[in-house]
Formats: sequence, structure tokens, C-alpha cells
Amino acid sequence: MKSALAVHRDLKSALQQQARRTGEQSATVRGSDWRLATVAAVGTGTVVADGLTVRCMESYLQPAVGDVIVVDQNSAGNLITRGRLATGSDPIGATRSAPRTTDLSRNNTITPTADPQMTLPVTANGRYTLDAYIKYSGVNDVLIGWAFPVGTLGEWQGLGNGIVATSATAGGGTQQDTISTWGYNVRTESTDIVNTRTYGGVTTTAFGIQIRGTVRVGSTGGNFAVAWAQGGSAATATFVYTDSWLRLHRGA
Repeated sequence: MKSALAVHRDLKSALQQQARRTGEQSATVRGSDWRLATVAAVGTGTVVADGLTVRCMESYLQPAVGDVIVVDQNSAGNLITRGRLATGSDPIGATRSAPRTTDLSRNNTITPTADPQMTLPVTANGRYTLDAYIKYSGVNDVLIGWAFPVGTLGEWQGLGNGIVATSATAGGGTQQDTISTWGYNVRTESTDIVNTRTYGGVTTTAFGIQIRGTVRVGSTGGNFAVAWAQGGSAATATFVYTDSWLRLHRGA
């Protein structure tokens, strides 16, 4: 049989362990703190992580099972999470841009090639909103397309000059003549991401193309880039200018 001293020692140890366990779980004892947790289920404005129901801040976009999150707890036991921990340089909800910082010219080519500055990495199975602004000039027009990982799908639309760009010069004579000959033809087609479009040039006049679209990356990640060339191969160069840019917003 244990001695009375041994019994008291065991009882003291048991009470200390129970108090520690209670303190670890009780917000009134622990006070405010934070922990890492893994999402097991997603609700409406909440997630369940490590058996706890946690309210999501608006910054936590599209929570998913398996996300590792930071859970904040106040002294009253309320739990919130601001979002998942970053798993790389391309998190869901992030917007990234790639500007052209110098003028670039190409001649004697109608094969679109990835622009070395207007290039961004994309993640396998990611979905992106695409927009871009291309400032260009060239009497031989400009051919716009995209370079991307195999398996990428999507659609894009570029608002810019039609292939035959009529110079914006007023006509003669009557007001009606002036109205009918003023302005440029405009392209408005929606285009599969695998296809290109040619936009017209007039001598050395600089024009802009406004681009919007959707990019759905397949099972292989890599780089997504503006790819461009001349609309017609010639020794006289086509230019894409400084302050053109590519931008991607990851939605999923």
C-alpha cells in the first residue's frame, strides 16, 4: 500500500495536470492568443478547424478544406481568422502586374513571341481574371496573342483598331462628310485564349489596346505572358511601348 505521503503527492500531481489541461482549453484562463489550425469544413462565413467553429474575416477569400489558417482568440473566447497562410507567391485573391519598363521593337517577324517583361507565373488549376494595356505603333500593325502552360483555356477581348485602320482625318465639304470619315475601325470580337488578333497601325501614330479576359490554367503551371509580333513581316519595326502592362487576379 502507498503511504499517505505518496497518495498526497500523486493527488497533487493529478490536480496540477488537470488544472493545466483546463487552462489550455479555457479562454478565461488563457486570455487572448492565436494558434495555427487546419480547416476541416467550410460554412457560411465560418470554418471548422481543429474542432472549433471560427468566424472568417472578409479578407479570407474562398476558404477551402485543408487550408492552414491563423485563429485569433480573445479573452471572451471569440474566434476569428483573417485567412490562410501563404503557400507561395500566387495566393488566391492576389493581384499581380507586370509592366513594360522600356520600349521594345520587333521586325521581320509574324510569329508572336512572349514579351520578356509582361510575363507572370501562374499556378496549376488556378483561375484568373486577365486585363492588360498595350501601347504600340507600326505601319505593319501588331499581332497580339498569349504564351501559357499546356492545357490552359480561356477567352479574351481586346478593344483596339481594326486591321484596316482609317486615319482620323476629317472629310471635306459637308458636316455629314466629316462625321462619316472621322475615327477608327474598332475590333470587339471575343477570342479563344489560343488564338491571336491583329490590330491596325497608321504610320508612327501610337495606339492603345484595352484587354480583358479569363484564364483557366490546367494541371500544369508555368508562365503566362503577352505574346506579340508584327501584323505583317517587314523591315520597318513595330513597337510596344513603356507603360504597357499585364495584370492577373487569381480568383481560385
